Amino acid sequence: MSHAEHDDPLFEFILYLVTSARLSLDEKAIYGSFRLVEGASRLVDTAEGISGLDADDFLKTTRDSIDRNKARMMLDKDGYREWLTDLAAGMASEAVRRSLDDRDS
Repeated sequence: MSHAEHDDPLFEFILYLVTSARLSLDEKAIYGSFRLVEGASRLVDTAEGISGLDADDFLKTTRDSIDRNKARMMLDKDGYREWLTDLAAGMASEAVRRSLDDRDS
């Protein structure tokens, strides 16, 4: 059997989360923040490979923003904090929009 036949995107994602949880016990808090947004990016990737999950344009755009900005935590902590604050606010706004759309349906 080839390696490709053993790929399991859900397992890989859970593996990342569990090992990140363990690592976060010994790292500075900012690394935990990095691992969480990396996990969000990986979840969008995982959703694209699992039938029944939908990574819509908003989530793909969010993933792209994460992938462009996550490394800022190493050299530009203030910029990282500002970006992450804006990302969280945008996610909250989208959650409200989706909630209102669901209510109107």
